[in-house]
Amino acid sequence: MINNWKRKTAALAAGLLAAGSITACSSQSEKQEPAASSATAAASPAASTAATPAQPAKLKLWHPLNANAAAVVKNLGDLPMMQEWQKRTNVEFEFLHPAGTNSQDINQQLGVLLASNNLPDLMVWYWGNTNQLYQDGVIIDLKDLIDQHAPNLKKLLKENPAVEKQIKSDTGEILVFPHLRTGQYGQFKTFSGMMIRQDWLDELGLKSPETIDEWETVLRAFKEKKGAIPFTSSKDTLFGAGGSKDFMGAYGIGQNFYHDNGVIKYGPLQPAFKDYLAKMSAWYKEGLIDPDFATNDGKAKDAKITSGKAGSFYGFIGGSLGNLTPSLQKNEPGGKLTAVQYPVLNKGDEPQFTVSTWDYVSIGAVITKSNKNPVATIKALDYLYSEEGSLLKNFGIEGQTYTMVNGQPTYTDLILKNPDKLSVGHAMAKHFIANYEFVGPDDDRYNQQYYTLQEQKDALNVYSKYAANTYKHILPPMSSSSSDSQEMSKIMADIDTYRTEVTTKIIMGSAPLESWDAAVEQFKKMKIERAIEIQQKGLDNYSKR
Repeated sequence: MINNWKRKTAALAAGLLAAGSITACSSQSEKQEPAASSATAAASPAASTAATPAQPAKLKLWHPLNANAAAVVKNLGDLPMMQEWQKRTNVEFEFLHPAGTNSQDINQQLGVLLASNNLPDLMVWYWGNTNQLYQDGVIIDLKDLIDQHAPNLKKLLKENPAVEKQIKSDTGEILVFPHLRTGQYGQFKTFSGMMIRQDWLDELGLKSPETIDEWETVLRAFKEKKGAIPFTSSKDTLFGAGGSKDFMGAYGIGQNFYHDNGVIKYGPLQPAFKDYLAKMSAWYKEGLIDPDFATNDGKAKDAKITSGKAGSFYGFIGGSLGNLTPSLQKNEPGGKLTAVQYPVLNKGDEPQFTVSTWDYVSIGAVITKSNKNPVATIKALDYLYSEEGSLLKNFGIEGQTYTMVNGQPTYTDLILKNPDKLSVGHAMAKHFIANYEFVGPDDDRYNQQYYTLQEQKDALNVYSKYAANTYKHILPPMSSSSSDSQEMSKIMADIDTYRTEVTTKIIMGSAPLESWDAAVEQFKKMKIERAIEIQQKGLDNYSKR
């Protein structure tokens, strides 16, 4: 049984990429009214403390410890924000964390947990297609609970029908209490893109590249005049791996599945993908791409940037611009990294494939059948959607980690100039949960302070400029049946491995470009067309919601 559940759990994890969101077939109501007085009381700190509180509901919460948090705490219960949340909502959480931060390892541990039948009360994780868990009676439907006991989320959904559409299944159930990125930027709604040494551009009299031809000119200049690796990457971020967007979108194709006016397409099957490979192969041969891209890990890539050995790369506004810039400037005081717009083929074209996400991306809390206090659980979760709760989640405790300045929550020096020399990201993670996924809405005012460098603030504007184009193509949080999800996962596991192998060989020149034609035929033999069919069904069903 354990092995079976491991296979199911792996399918759920892969289903996040393959199928998107959640689906369900039946419903289950709450089991027991909690001691908390009302949803309104749960949403108000004053109300929850004015009367003598009843015994708190004791809940076990399973949640993988985010890497930012793991660097500074051993348990989420250590966070002052978490302690305050429990106090305000009259619940007592026992936080259960699987070992490590690697998704594959975490999913294996989740499989063992599910197979043991010793379930926690709720779990917060990346929930893809939860249909199997629901069909097997592991988790419950939350629709009625939200309707009756979650006034803050209910209000948000009423005011944002598009968000409600995203979190519901095709048949109307809600299985996850969501993490939502409802702001203009959201926590990670627009967060990464191409970056370049601006000081080198200035020195060489070059403008920021927009087209592939302009990129080629810049990369060649970096190689010939600076003696540098023009474009560095890692094995996880070139040719669209790991969710990145490098030069592929310039060719008018998505990295994996996307849609064109409602028709599902798979990027590598499009003729333009071969053109993309041809350009990457030519650049690699000329030395414009890091010769070690296929073996670089993130640390190796970052070291080349901070040591001044590389001139451009795909990176993140926080982790790259924010962390690499100070390290670079220690070695080169005049060094400057800046964001570059996603590339296009022709001057005047607009990027169509940027890194942008939906408001809901299959992250949130599920409540298990073992939960004896589902109403208390829902009220506690809903509190994070109240004005006070959202401030607590995104900014921590007033007077400690933030103060109100001209009506705006402003981080204190405990966060921005931490006395223990913690980075802003680590200081946040030690006190509250703004900079990683949990439950509740993100607050744009967090980003405005988390990104302390002007280059980071500028990057937000650069990367979000063409987000509207992206939403015409990226797949929404769709549902699929359990059988379709598992079939999709199996198909794509084999295809993804094969695709990486072939593209790497072609880019590095160990296989001819012409071999891609045979690879396309191999994709078909590996049932890529069946995968497209499953995705099309999911998109069609989503459109009917």
